[in-house]
Amino acid sequence: MSSELVIPVPTGSMSWDPCRVGTRGATSIAAVGLVIGVAVGCSSDEETRRPEPSLPSPVPDATMNLSQPRAVHLATRLPDGRILITGGCTLPGCEGFEEGRRSELFDPRQDGFLPGPTMATPRANGTATLLADGRVLVAGGYPGEGQAPTAHAELFDPEANRFEPIDDMAHGRAGHTATLLPDGRVILCGGVGADGEPLDSTEIFDPSSNTFSPGPRLSEPRAAHVAVRLGDRLILIGGERDSRALSTTDVLTDMEWTPGPTLRVPRVKHAAVALPDGRILVVGGAINTEGRHRLSSTELIDLASGRVDDGPRLSEGMYKLDGAVTSLSDGRVVIAGGTHLDVFDPQTNAIDRLDRPVVPRLSFATATALGGSRVLLAGGYDDLIDPTASARIVTIPRRTVD
Repeated sequence: MSSELVIPVPTGSMSWDPCRVGTRGATSIAAVGLVIGVAVGCSSDEETRRPEPSLPSPVPDATMNLSQPRAVHLATRLPDGRILITGGCTLPGCEGFEEGRRSELFDPRQDGFLPGPTMATPRANGTATLLADGRVLVAGGYPGEGQAPTAHAELFDPEANRFEPIDDMAHGRAGHTATLLPDGRVILCGGVGADGEPLDSTEIFDPSSNTFSPGPRLSEPRAAHVAVRLGDRLILIGGERDSRALSTTDVLTDMEWTPGPTLRVPRVKHAAVALPDGRILVVGGAINTEGRHRLSSTELIDLASGRVDDGPRLSEGMYKLDGAVTSLSDGRVVIAGGTHLDVFDPQTNAIDRLDRPVVPRLSFATATALGGSRVLLAGGYDDLIDPTASARIVTIPRRTVD
């Protein structure tokens, strides 16, 4: 295991884990693969050295508000370019699940949000998967504070602008993944079950019949993991089991799971994205479910060779990154989990921290590529678990090396 720069974060009591984080703790800053500054404690009057950004500072194209505060929500880009915002919590303490049933749609032609239809079931920490026919499968999640995960699923029809009920999944699950397969079906993997423990079960959704059927069992139970599809293979990365982060991966080939490469650092509530060259970038997260140590490290997985290498450091530790990492059309990756945006360039294997905009550190915010270099940042909650309605569009500067 490689040495890890960690950022301690004090934690308090927790009821359902996806919506609990402690107050702001010490911070650390690192440059690409090399620690160049160590941060200080919680006091706001202490200075923190940060790496000099190597990209020009972007200026937000527009700032706006969601129709209501929202965190632990989902943002799904539709084929026509609109962004569907669903679910999440809306009130301080990550309460207000019922209000989160009201969806909204970001229209890039107007750079604004419009009211969307209402879901049948409130949900946070569920999944929303774009299907090949343009519909969106919304499944699972927590329907309320302290409640067991729901098995309910529904479909958003963009043509009819409504949610349509479908049969329930076999198991209630939250903190799972739902990935579109090459044949158009969706595989839903793991997550927390009704008993509060991670699942090793999977389910297959067939959009031709709108039904679920059992899928192959995972090599081990896991929740709060990430899933990345590379061609006809799917890899599940990290997550948690027995309240500890996992360094293991699970690879699906020909509908059979086998153990994959081992991460250098166990991670939970992290993010991962496929790169144009076939590698996988794994970023941030924490080494336990309480988030006491926010990771600033990244890793690069080469699934073809099974090799896992250390990647460049983030500008700060980042945690609860579900939905906060997005790929630009030029292959770069935008990471929105701290007070600044980080941009990973696969051509240089380097991360650049953007000097502006400076934003509050938010958990469970979403970052969605709008096309070109524009990214929509929306919602999230702060260290006091207070969701925000703030949203902005940021245009990422061009890369400095072609």
